[in-house]
Amino acid sequence: MLPSITDSRYILLAEDNPADVELVRVALEDRSVDCDLRVVSDGQKAMEFLDRLDADSKLACPSLLLLDLHLPKRDGAEVMSRLRASERCGQTAVVVLTSSDSPRDMEDAERHAALHYFRKPCSLDEFLALGDIVKRIVYKADLGMEGIRG
Repeated sequence: MLPSITDSRYILLAEDNPADVELVRVALEDRSVDCDLRVVSDGQKAMEFLDRLDADSKLACPSLLLLDLHLPKRDGAEVMSRLRASERCGQTAVVVLTSSDSPRDMEDAERHAALHYFRKPCSLDEFLALGDIVKRIVYKADLGMEGIRG
């Protein structure tokens, strides 16, 4: 289901691992992030989601894209390129979620103006820190501020 224009604050999560989706939900809930979470499970679905947003001005752009870089069908770099090319949603904040420490992946994230590169940790406590990152970005976006780097 796509958000309506009245859904002014929601997060789009592009993640293929159901366990990581649940960890993101827990992190957001633990840090009291008041946003609807919309989930797509592969890069193709993320790109189709963005295409529908561009095609219908009544649909709200996400406040934030949480993006796994290594998605099936289309990778995260392709999704970021598509997002940045969007006339309506091109300024959407991006946080990369990945298990990769590859310099190339970090460069892709930087090139596409991702605000944070979050390496998926092994412990729940460390994963919960994602909630703090998201909260700062989403609430700063609500205030019209930019420029958070992590």
